[in-house]
Amino acid sequence: MELKDLSGIPRVVLHPVEYEFASAMGDAWDDNWLVIAGEVTAKEQKWSFRHPSLVIDEAIEIAEWFERVANRREAPTGLRGNGGIEPSLAFTEPNLAFSVKSYGEDTAVVRVHFSLEALPPNHRGPATDQIARYTFSVELEIPFTDALGAATTWRKELAVLPRR
Repeated sequence: MELKDLSGIPRVVLHPVEYEFASAMGDAWDDNWLVIAGEVTAKEQKWSFRHPSLVIDEAIEIAEWFERVANRREAPTGLRGNGGIEPSLAFTEPNLAFSVKSYGEDTAVVRVHFSLEALPPNHRGPATDQIARYTFSVELEIPFTDALGAATTWRKELAVLPRR
């Protein structure tokens, strides 16, 4: 799934690439963890990551979230008390999250939040676990058609990694 700002940058690419554990072990939770690969270009930063980040049911929620955005059914979120932004879609493993900043006539400004292993390298380090989660995000203004396209692409990519 590729998200690209109307200006071309920032750009966020996310792909579910494989199960964390190649062989199912009979544990419905552990058997369904997905490794997510990401490539991010934002302002003067470019980085990538590859880490177990979502279980399949959480991954499906991403497609549903983008469909809600495309139909203006996802409420914009603002600042939290600690200065971070409250994501409207967050997961068990706090590497990724999503929120809407605002809506235009036929666009949405979405935020992709990064934390822990998904942070840019210059934001990682021993103190990473101690900082407030989701204080680092990338904002992208995308057309509603791109939000629907992201949902469709994400579902297709997930189809090769069914629930085990």
